Amino acid sequence: MTMHILSIPAPWYVAGPLIGLLIVALMWITNKPLGALGGYIELEEWATRKRTGWGWRTFFIVGVVVGGFASALAGGGWQPTLGYGSFDATCGAGLPLKTVVLFGAGALMGVGGRMAGGCTSGHGLCGTSFGSPASFACTATFMMTAIATMFAIAWMFGA
Repeated sequence: MTMHILSIPAPWYVAGPLIGLLIVALMWITNKPLGALGGYIELEEWATRKRTGWGWRTFFIVGVVVGGFASALAGGGWQPTLGYGSFDATCGAGLPLKTVVLFGAGALMGVGGRMAGGCTSGHGLCGTSFGSPASFACTATFMMTAIATMFAIAWMFGA
């Protein structure tokens, strides 16, 4: 059995500083923070013809998708599946239910990101590192909501 370099996660002491350097370099070069929501907004504006070209944020989002696919191939192969782990075990493996729940969750995340003025990566990584009070409030809200949701799901399903 061969070990692929991409089959093991980077250690925190490598990945963390690299992300920090990326955030600082991006702010220095473009004067804009790193965040995924901006790429989705640019892509949507381009698709609806409100924007004529792609900005760097659109390329970032496309790069995340292409990079994930390339990483899967380089890390030992891509095995697409409709399995969704613990969700299937808890709620059932039916495709219609998964489609409705995941579409609804994605829509809520998108609306929440737009209302918050950024996504978790934008607020949590960049905004807090730049000392933004709004980003500290948003990040605390994201975390409290995630923890409350985890406890609610555990309570509902008796875990």
